[in-house]
Amino acid sequence: MALASFDAVLFDMDGTLIDTESAYLEEWVRAADLQGFELTQDLWHQMLGRPTIDCHRLVQDTFGTGFNLDVFAAEYRARLNERLQEHVPVMPGVLDLLHDLTANGTPLAVATSATRKSAEAYLSTAGLRDFFSHVITRDDVDQGKPHPEPFQKAAAALSVAPERCMAMEDTEAGICSAHGAGAIPIMIPSLKQPADEIAELCHLICNDMREVHKLLRPAL
Repeated sequence: MALASFDAVLFDMDGTLIDTESAYLEEWVRAADLQGFELTQDLWHQMLGRPTIDCHRLVQDTFGTGFNLDVFAAEYRARLNERLQEHVPVMPGVLDLLHDLTANGTPLAVATSATRKSAEAYLSTAGLRDFFSHVITRDDVDQGKPHPEPFQKAAAALSVAPERCMAMEDTEAGICSAHGAGAIPIMIPSLKQPADEIAELCHLICNDMREVHKLLRPAL
């Protein structure tokens, strides 16, 4: 497939820019297990890319009234804060791609399901914050992913039409959001390969950001 032309690039954060989703999974599974509940892979896959409030609702609905959501959230958050306070790993190939895009003058923004507090902290700790003129978070939208609003607002913040924006995502919810916004979705799966109906929404599916960079380089 020929690579579509673009004027800006929008990035998801967790699992796309930074390698945090495996840490989230480990701590959510651990926190659920402390109450005697099993957070299965299938349940986790349903939560990927979605706002935390939606994930909490899904966990509570799945486990029922015997599950203490407040205790669960306090447990996993404390552990995640400890793990990610001083080091947030960057996904392979991300830094080289961001440096080239920036050198080319390409406008860049983040569209994440994370809160403003988490997004600013993680991007700063990872050394990525200064690459982005705008960071659209869960706190900035009425509807989170898979709704199109996060990517719509990110494109608007850059004053670029969504159809002229590449959108980098690792989750099915994110691809639905980017596609619905009219952006050009590129999927780099992290913890789950896309279902056939999601794959059909993607302009490209790449193994990692190094592959994305190789494909985009001629346009830079």
